Amino acid sequence: MIEIPGYRLLRQLGRGGMATVYLAVQESVDREVALKIMSPALLVDPNFGERFLREAKIAARLHHRHVVGIHDVGRCGDYHYMAMEYLAGGPVLSKNGPPRPVSFALRVTREIAGAINYAQQKGFIHRDIKPDNILLRDDGSAALTDFGIARANDSATRMTRTGAVVGTPHYMSPEQARGRQLDGRADLYSLGVVLYEMLVGRVPYHAEDSLAVGIMHITQPVPKLPESLAVLQPLVDGLLAKEPHDRFQTGNDAAIAIARYERAIANGELPGLDAAPEQTLQDARSAETRVSPLPAADPSPRPLAGDGHARHRSDPSMGRLDQILAATDDHIMRASRVSQRAIKPARRKIGSRIALLVLLLAIAGGGFMAWKHQDRLRAMLPNTELNDILARAQKALDTGQLDGSEGSSARELFQVARSLDQDNDIARRGMRAVGEKLLARAHDALKRNDAGLARQSAAAARELLGGGAAVEDIEKSIAALDARGTEAETLLGKAQAAFDAGRLLGDDGAVALYQRALASDTGNSLARAGISRSVDALAEQAKAAFAAGDPGTAATRVEDIARILPGYPALPDLRAELGKQREAASVALGKDLDRAEAQLRAGRIAGAADSAQALFESVLQRDAANARARAGLRRVAQG
Repeated sequence: MIEIPGYRLLRQLGRGGMATVYLAVQESVDREVALKIMSPALLVDPNFGERFLREAKIAARLHHRHVVGIHDVGRCGDYHYMAMEYLAGGPVLSKNGPPRPVSFALRVTREIAGAINYAQQKGFIHRDIKPDNILLRDDGSAALTDFGIARANDSATRMTRTGAVVGTPHYMSPEQARGRQLDGRADLYSLGVVLYEMLVGRVPYHAEDSLAVGIMHITQPVPKLPESLAVLQPLVDGLLAKEPHDRFQTGNDAAIAIARYERAIANGELPGLDAAPEQTLQDARSAETRVSPLPAADPSPRPLAGDGHARHRSDPSMGRLDQILAATDDHIMRASRVSQRAIKPARRKIGSRIALLVLLLAIAGGGFMAWKHQDRLRAMLPNTELNDILARAQKALDTGQLDGSEGSSARELFQVARSLDQDNDIARRGMRAVGEKLLARAHDALKRNDAGLARQSAAAARELLGGGAAVEDIEKSIAALDARGTEAETLLGKAQAAFDAGRLLGDDGAVALYQRALASDTGNSLARAGISRSVDALAEQAKAAFAAGDPGTAATRVEDIARILPGYPALPDLRAELGKQREAASVALGKDLDRAEAQLRAGRIAGAADSAQALFESVLQRDAANARARAGLRRVAQG
């Protein structure tokens, strides 16, 4: 049986070509984890060790509700191992399992689209999205795992030779099958395959060999869903388009579109499709932008594309007021296409009254004044969805909810407002304010040495502000922090080597090297895990000293632990054991001193093993400052 210090293996959860995953208990904190252990046979190829470590490093940087978290990584003898969050629900699909309910398939796809969007923002592509890498928690929520072949968007290196294909054939995008440069849209294609499989019960393309499957991804048209699911075809088309520029461009775009479907299903606007549970619907409502339900007949991979001509009118007499009206009409038309019902008479009355107001203003010769005071006129409009979105966007800005992938951030909401009204000054100013606050957040992240958050915030700020000196300055600072991150990775390698060699303490010991790595990159979870693992080893040394009856060495190790990790969970127990051993040692010393003094009075001063001199010297070996033993030896010398 494999033994990894600090972990108790319970049972095997799964086995792959590279590693075996066990359910284990991390004893230091008494929690269940999924312990992934690389096969020792793969150590002959350094690429596999590199891949294993890369997965740990990437996963350690990603902190997202729908990404499996990593707790620890290390090596014990011939075993590389990684302790991850344990998700009891298992893979999203079992082999040869039946199709999943529509509500389940849509929710899982939306959640993983959010995880892909988050990874995109962090600069990573997963490259192996498939059902086995999408796991379920007890509450049914999904999380993405196994970043073993993930790569940074700008990575200049490859695991294999240039042009080699890495991934799982049935879930590969066309560009991945060709061995071309990838970006996050390749992950969205793979997610589309998973969605199709969850809905239909099989992958869209199947052949006897991997090469044939890859060719089908490149050449075959996007398969059609069964008639009962045909309303979802535009969503599948938006994920499985052959050309990346024809797909959803970000995970957030896909999540918003899916959330609209969920909302339409919940409202009974897509009969025949099962409704989702209430909690799922709440999540969907927070994810989508609430601009309009997705049209049943013509949803676009680009959310809010709508009727473009209605948004590009430029009559100078009324400025943007007519665009607000056009956006309102556009929303009503979209909603009617979903429900297949006519516009309600009450809404037509509202539109007629608004139109009448505009006409009277123009006839009265107030066209110019209406343009001049359009912000006041806008306040006279009904509480349109555009106004609601702008209010929600401002609230998100005021509360610091700047960016995200759930459809409720200031950036997303202002973008939605601009898609409704291209020239809306409130939305334009709001976008700039979001950019400036993102830049400030990047500065704060740099102060905390959080390169990931700084990079993400600076990239979003550049997109919103269009560059500028302030953005360039922060990007230079991030580059300098990245250089320190490279230094941290070098120190981590040295620390691991020192740990493997048993050198825990000293300037070149594992603890000092892990501490230097953490000082260089304060958010580095691998360095924190290394310090914790080193302290675990020191605790084992202290326990061994206790067993050997050596309280002096045990006391030194306990002091080392208190200095390195004052909050170490086992420290109180070690101190209590040390107190017991010291008390026992004190009692033993007292008995030996009593015997030594009795021998001295009896005249048995030297020579034998139990003479006064031998006993006094034995006490001093254990307690060099013992005053009674020193005084006894002086009497021996005088006698």
